Amino acid sequence: MRTNRELYGTDDVPVIPKEVANERLELLKSNLSGLLEVHYMHQDNDLINAVQRAIKHWERLRDGEEIE
Repeated sequence: MRTNRELYGTDDVPVIPKEVANERLELLKSNLSGLLEVHYMHQDNDLINAVQRAIKHWERLRDGEEIE
């Protein structure tokens, strides 16, 4: 992953408000719960993995961690 300086041309990039990240996390986790309620033979594993990656991504953004 590129650094903030490479992407934005500065290290002074605004932080994502926790409220925004938390709203997205709630939606993602709710969606994940629904996806996991489907019988395992009919689950969309690619979608489940994508939602799990998105959850991890937004948790890192919310917590101010550097994204890899």
